[in-house]
Amino acid sequence: MYGNDSRVLVRVLPGLALCIFLPFFLAACGDVSETQPTMTASSIIPAAGTHTVAIDGHNLTLPDGFTVNRWMSGRGSLRMMALTDDGYLLVTEMSRGNVLAFRLVDEDPQAVVEVKGLKNPSGVAFHNGYIWVAEEKQVSKYRYEGEGRTGARETIIPDLPGGGHSTRTIGFGPDGRLYLTIGSSCNICEEDDSRRAAMSRYNIDGSSGEVIATGLRNTVGFTWHPVTGEIWGTDNGRDSIGDDLPPDEVNIILPGKNYGWPYCYGSFMVNPEYVEDREKARFCEATEPPAVELQAHSASLGLRFLTMPGWPPEWQRNLFVAFHGSWNRTIPTGYKVIRISEDKQVSDFITGWLDEKTGKSWGRPVDILFVDNKMYISDDTSGMIYRVSREQ
Repeated sequence: MYGNDSRVLVRVLPGLALCIFLPFFLAACGDVSETQPTMTASSIIPAAGTHTVAIDGHNLTLPDGFTVNRWMSGRGSLRMMALTDDGYLLVTEMSRGNVLAFRLVDEDPQAVVEVKGLKNPSGVAFHNGYIWVAEEKQVSKYRYEGEGRTGARETIIPDLPGGGHSTRTIGFGPDGRLYLTIGSSCNICEEDDSRRAAMSRYNIDGSSGEVIATGLRNTVGFTWHPVTGEIWGTDNGRDSIGDDLPPDEVNIILPGKNYGWPYCYGSFMVNPEYVEDREKARFCEATEPPAVELQAHSASLGLRFLTMPGWPPEWQRNLFVAFHGSWNRTIPTGYKVIRISEDKQVSDFITGWLDEKTGKSWGRPVDILFVDNKMYISDDTSGMIYRVSREQ
């Protein structure tokens, strides 16, 4: 069917094995996805020892030697975080259109509303004395005046596409340039705007924008490796092909590479909609595979590398990822924070936002920030920020 290129055939056949009879295509594909095992790279390593900590009538479980507390609460949907140079934690409050600031030295801190009246603010960064905010349709900056005060808005990128996945994430690389990710407009489709399902890069004044990586269906979180300088980003896979397909991904995002969506998922697998298209099958073979495959529908969002000396030395340069949690999986999954070791082994770090007996969640982690030997975790359901410390 594919000529001499047998590698394509081998990679396509697993997805087709039970989909061979066209009249039963949808039902069979559903059966395939239900019976697929969890990817080897995302097998969870049991913790050596754990304990639970009670927070507002709920229990969070984490490794022995660590504790977690509710650092602040009472807000709306808290999303991405950043840190100012005078010790304020910034977080976007997407549901209420705000950017908030909290003094890190305070216990149960009160929010300083830095910016308000925004439309779906999600991404936030602090760079060169400015607070940068990514709303659904624009990126702006505000001169930071200290102690939670800001100057007037300056719009840097004014014309982002709206709709679909509405979050926009920004960050500044070692090269000083602004990086931006925009999710897809749909579950699976061919986009009209090349900036969707992609990562773009701009000069600091918003000029010379260019798409540098494509096929990223919804990369909400990205960060830079502390040694190599590579960009590592999460990516949320499509729906409607079962509970265990496609895997969520952690990608090393390289300029000029395509990561598969909408034609492919995971490591070169062809989406059911395109399995009979020879050109798409060959295209999938040339895409960039994930660095790590994770449990499907975990909704992996924010991620950070650990570089704090006060935590276990064997964890240095490990990647911590927030799982926002599934929204339509038969058995809910996610709702936790995981740790990925340097050899890409995955283990739970904090669990408990999902009650596995009832299948209901009371919190959904979004982003992670390390400051002064502590981990801060934002939550867009409970309206809390949690603080994780190593016990002495």
